[in-house]
Amino acid sequence: MSDKEFLDLEVQVKSLIKLSQQLKESNVHLLKKNKELSIKEQTLSETLTSSAKKIEKLIKALKKES
Repeated sequence: MSDKEFLDLEVQVKSLIKLSQQLKESNVHLLKKNKELSIKEQTLSETLTSSAKKIEKLIKALKKES
């Protein structure tokens, strides 16, 4: 392998290492965001369930008053 080919290969490897690191950082960031969204979704789901139960109780109470 000539010196030029070796240097080209070295540059490509360094570029791939840099790209790999960037992808890793991006994945870590996306995992964090997914976790945050999952927590928000769970909170909203719990709120919706709670609200639905309260509305059902309110409707029953209003029907009893009628």
